[in-house]
Amino acid sequence: MPTATVNGLRFFFVDEGHGTPVVLLHGFPDTSFLWRHQIPALVRAGFRVVAPDLRGRGQSDKPERVEDYRLSAIMKDVAGIMDQLRIERAHVVGHDWGAPVAWFLAALMPQRVDRLVAISVGHPAAMPHPTLEQLQKSWSYNLFHFPGLAEEALQKDDWYLFREFIHGNGDIERYIEDLSEPGALTSALNWYRANVPPERFIKPPSRVPAVQAPTLGIFSTGDNYLTEEAMIRSAEHVTGSWRYERLEGVSHWIPTEAADWLNGQLLGFL
Repeated sequence: MPTATVNGLRFFFVDEGHGTPVVLLHGFPDTSFLWRHQIPALVRAGFRVVAPDLRGRGQSDKPERVEDYRLSAIMKDVAGIMDQLRIERAHVVGHDWGAPVAWFLAALMPQRVDRLVAISVGHPAAMPHPTLEQLQKSWSYNLFHFPGLAEEALQKDDWYLFREFIHGNGDIERYIEDLSEPGALTSALNWYRANVPPERFIKPPSRVPAVQAPTLGIFSTGDNYLTEEAMIRSAEHVTGSWRYERLEGVSHWIPTEAADWLNGQLLGFL
């Protein structure tokens, strides 16, 4: 994988194909490997695909401070990688934590995003006060906020709690191998510690501008971590064209569990 040094950190990324660039952004506990089914399909369709291991994940550098994982910093990483590759403007696709990064990039740097695809996670301002259902689904986030304790609990008994959290995802053994590297689990959890503090459930997030780019929102009804409401209400925070696709019976990991369906949606929209 090629590398780029951005904001003082070294990033590994996939860069394949030619033509209009598409930037793919993964979430937790994934790396760029998440997009292994989308990359070849997009390249065959004539796109240039860039998929980085975002900070703290995969082979990319893992800063130690919690505050280094704020979405504002990660958004600048993505823009910096685009600069290094001389990509002025791109289609941007994000899943899980990669989706809020993509939302922020489109909202705060609109000149960099041509079209936006947000998978599973809606616009950051779409649901300022989580519903009871969302609180029930996101109970595990409370554990993630206890440094040391969370790492120990997730790894105990052959990663039993982590395996329960992931709900049988087919990449579980790869996740465990990756997160077993020194500092890797803490870096991954720091995404939550930096961006979903406990007061988030009391105090609404700061206002985030509406997205001007044409936007596709995708949600799956089998998602164990998120509710559909935030994605539906994201339409209120998009001034460009808005399209919403609802996938029945698939879990949170749409890129791997419904790869062909997602590839069709991406190719049709981008």
